[in-house]
Amino acid sequence: MVVANLIEEKYQMDYDVINNAINEAEEKGIKGKESTPFLLAKVKEITGGESLESNIQLVYNNARLGAKIAFELTKLEKQ
Repeated sequence: MVVANLIEEKYQMDYDVINNAINEAEEKGIKGKESTPFLLAKVKEITGGESLESNIQLVYNNARLGAKIAFELTKLEKQ
């Protein structure tokens, strides 16, 4: 199952900031498991650390949705 879960708009990062970081990773040949740490560090650098709050909210939002999904699946299993 794939679930798309957006964070609140006030925590979303600017599209161009993210794209610039992705483009830089591609230009430097950064791929695979090295890409996530690079992108997180680069976006944090570009935003002066403001992206950290977005990442924290993303984790919280994913945890909330995951808990809701697990709760509903448990209810279905008991039927």
